[in-house]
Amino acid sequence: YLQRNVELLSRRVTENASRAGEHYITETRREYLELVGSAMGAGLIIAVMAGLKLLLMNQKLAPLNEALAVCLNYGLGFVVIHLLHFTVATKQPAMTANAIAASIDEGSGKARDLHRLVDLIVRTVRSQLGAIFGNVVVAVPVAMGIALALHGMTGSHYLDHAKALELLDAANPLSGALFYAGIAGVCLFLSGLVAGYYDNLSAYDRIPERLMQLRWARRVLGEARLRRAAEYVGANLGALAGNLLFGFMLGGVSALGTLFGLPLDIRHIAFSSANAGYAVASLDFQVLRPLLAYTVVGVGLIGIVNLVVSFFLALMVAMRARRVTFAQGRALGRLVWKRLLSRPGSFLWPGGADAGGATADDMAKAASRPPTGP
Repeated sequence: YLQRNVELLSRRVTENASRAGEHYITETRREYLELVGSAMGAGLIIAVMAGLKLLLMNQKLAPLNEALAVCLNYGLGFVVIHLLHFTVATKQPAMTANAIAASIDEGSGKARDLHRLVDLIVRTVRSQLGAIFGNVVVAVPVAMGIALALHGMTGSHYLDHAKALELLDAANPLSGALFYAGIAGVCLFLSGLVAGYYDNLSAYDRIPERLMQLRWARRVLGEARLRRAAEYVGANLGALAGNLLFGFMLGGVSALGTLFGLPLDIRHIAFSSANAGYAVASLDFQVLRPLLAYTVVGVGLIGIVNLVVSFFLALMVAMRARRVTFAQGRALGRLVWKRLLSRPGSFLWPGGADAGGATADDMAKAASRPPTGP
């Protein structure tokens, strides 16, 4: 009985996440450009968050106060990004993996159309690369601009020489950065589960309907405003909870490492790129080429590890929750490789609607199931 109920709950959690994942998989050029634009907006806020985090670390706060301040900086920053409808690239895989699992489940028990699945994978990869580009292409110059502006106003660099070199070395793939990127990937995966859980909780406990019964809220806000607020909570409770707790996880990992004496930290591609921007500007752009090359390569590898770890963990859980097995992995891999060789540009830029592929409507049908309580 317990196992069955856990399966039902995990199924609902992953289905809620898969519906969110549909919004991260673009089909047309317009959708792709809108996603890149929203990612660029997130890159602006991430650059500010990275700068605030560096500022907080220099305040010599007590360890607990410093950990809470960093967690709030991350958590509230991600909530603001969601409220403004911006996109953090590394938040995508935990959602898109569930959408792909839903597409696989749609063909369960019969010969699956692997070509449709390949189209879905191509659009997913393209969307995630576009979001990464949007985050990084704004985060780096904004971080540099902030550092230069503060230098012009105060006469001193935002970071001292030693701290700037430390930030550049933190992205070095030979310094443990990829292990820390894997930890960030696990946090991304867990935040996706948290978001799905709270979406399911909102539906199962009928939270929007219960909010509408609050007499004091009706008196303060009025019927129309309260209804809009309740509808917003119903649609966004999971995303708000997932973003807030993801921020606390990112800020809390290094604090746990300090508390238990363990080498724990996180590396996130958007924050690593912003930190590199602050460091390069603080060094007056006088950076040795080998160090700069290590940093650029390290930031790219950090992004890959972030995406791969969170994606495969989410895909594994989603497929287990659906009791889906997939024995055509090699055939699918060959088709994806063939597509990469024949049409490499499709992984980077959409050519309008992809005819013959799995559309967002297909994924919505695959993800839609009647609500099931825990």
